[in-house]
Amino acid sequence: MARRRAVAISAPSKVSSKFLRRVVFGVVTLALAILLALAGVAGFMTLRIVTQFNDTESVNPTTFIDPSFEALTFSNPTSGEHEGWLLRGLKGAPAIILCPGYDSNRADLLSLGVVLQENHFNVYVFNFHGPKSRGTFSNLGVDQAQDVMSAIDMITKHAGINPHRVGLFGSTTGGYAAMVAAQDTTAVKALAVDSIYDKPVEMFDSQLDELMGGPGGLFRTLADREFQLLNWRTKTPPLRENLSKLAGIPKLFISDQTTPSLASLTNDLYNAAPEPKQMRVMENTRSGDSGATEKKEYENQILSFFLQSLPLRAD
Repeated sequence: MARRRAVAISAPSKVSSKFLRRVVFGVVTLALAILLALAGVAGFMTLRIVTQFNDTESVNPTTFIDPSFEALTFSNPTSGEHEGWLLRGLKGAPAIILCPGYDSNRADLLSLGVVLQENHFNVYVFNFHGPKSRGTFSNLGVDQAQDVMSAIDMITKHAGINPHRVGLFGSTTGGYAAMVAAQDTTAVKALAVDSIYDKPVEMFDSQLDELMGGPGGLFRTLADREFQLLNWRTKTPPLRENLSKLAGIPKLFISDQTTPSLASLTNDLYNAAPEPKQMRVMENTRSGDSGATEKKEYENQILSFFLQSLPLRAD
């Protein structure tokens, strides 16, 4: 008679389901802790970028020999009162408005302003931020564009200024604001910009790279989301889509090679912009970092552009 084969019984698992749940719970907890830590650091960096302002003015018009200037302020209903200096040039000549860049102020542009004034332009240089201005956080150019529009409206109504012809210059946030404003008014007849971008988040990423040395994808994504959340009410103007509005207006694009990301964005906007346009590639355009020779060359490039593009007497 054949023997019946014994039924094999599997051995109980050495790893219980309860232990596995604990491991999974621990891994998820650790991942969430890391994510929260990254979000916290990203939030700190975001706040630092959008609240960093330079209020230290190392020079003023009296620093220069016999400058003809007057203190002149203007108001924007949204951002409050802004302080500025009007450097008087030839009566009836156009005004060139100088717009400070990120973490900069009017004093940093005063040397350029004096060079333009010495060549008979009226020059207005102002602060985006000051003791009488409002707003804690910067959206990196959008609100500043409205400030530039208010400055144009004020300066073109001032005695001795050509009301129909204005030049604009700005770098980084000031350049972005100048270009947006130029797309919305017929008064601007010449535009010079240094290290600009299409969207404020691109400027935010550039500053994040400078602070962090090129953060990883997850950290950058978190920081970008926090920047966008902070500015969720801000309506970003379609700068690139409106470039056609600048057709016929002479434009100078300056690319600063010390900030490769902005240099690339500036080059892209230059290629997309309608004629007439010029491009200048320079090794260093930051006035605080550049030497005397570089600074003089930089200012001469801008002066040459405005002398060619914004005649003193024509209307």
